[in-house]
Amino acid sequence: MFYLRKNDENEDRAVYKHPRHNRYYRNQFEGIENKHQGMKVYTCKTLKRILELRIDLYNYCGEWFDVYNEHGIVHGEWEGEI
Repeated sequence: MFYLRKNDENEDRAVYKHPRHNRYYRNQFEGIENKHQGMKVYTCKTLKRILELRIDLYNYCGEWFDVYNEHGIVHGEWEGEI
């Protein structure tokens, strides 16, 4: 299970998905199981899908989010995009 998270010195944020809408939100990260205003952290089973969302998110807001799984940050060849 993969998810997007940005852990800066000023803030720790993750990507959340609204349960009834096809929208994604960037909000404070409060843990993988915790909800933020009724939304869960968006997770994917495949690395391919989470990398597609990562690029879409960058194109939308100009921020790169890191890819995480249950063991922590995931590193790969896609990091050359930054």
